[in-house]
Amino acid sequence: MAESITVFENSLRDYLLNMQIDAYATQNRIQYKYNNLKVYMEPKRSQTPHFWVSVGISHACFELNNIDKISGSLGNDDKLVIRWANRPNIKGELEKHWAYISQANVLSTGKVQNEDEVKETMEISNQELKQAAEIIAGGGMRRKFVAFEQNMRKRNRAKNAKRASR
Repeated sequence: MAESITVFENSLRDYLLNMQIDAYATQNRIQYKYNNLKVYMEPKRSQTPHFWVSVGISHACFELNNIDKISGSLGNDDKLVIRWANRPNIKGELEKHWAYISQANVLSTGKVQNEDEVKETMEISNQELKQAAEIIAGGGMRRKFVAFEQNMRKRNRAKNAKRASR
C-alpha cells in the first residue's frame, strides 16, 4: 500500500464531518467513523491520475481528471468525496501531488531513457515540488524529495563529465 497523504486526509475528514453535521449535534457520534480515513496514490498500479480513499474496510479509487469513481465503494460517502475533490484548491493540489509522485516513481524504477525529456515533461517547477514536500506531513516525503534532487544532480554531473571527455 502506498503512503498516506496526511494533509488531504485531514481536509477530507473535516469536510465529511462538516457536511454530515445537523441540529442534533451528531458530529460526536460519527467522528469515530473517520478516525482511520486514508488518502493515498499508487502510480505503480495505474498510469491514469487517480487517488484512493479508504475508510475502515471500504476503499474506492477516484480519477483525478474528471473526478469519477473508478472502482470500489464508500457507500454514501462516495458523492461527498467527489464533491470534496471537485473543489478547485483540492483538485489542483491533488494534481500537483500526482505529478510529483509519478515523476518520483519513474525515476525510482529507472525507466528513464532520456533525462532531458523528463525535465521538459515535468509539469511543476522545483519550487512547487519543495513547497509540496514541506507541506505534506508524515510519510517521509521530504526525505524522498531530497533523494530525488540528489539523484538528478548526480546524473547531471555524470552526463556533463561524459560530454566534456568527448
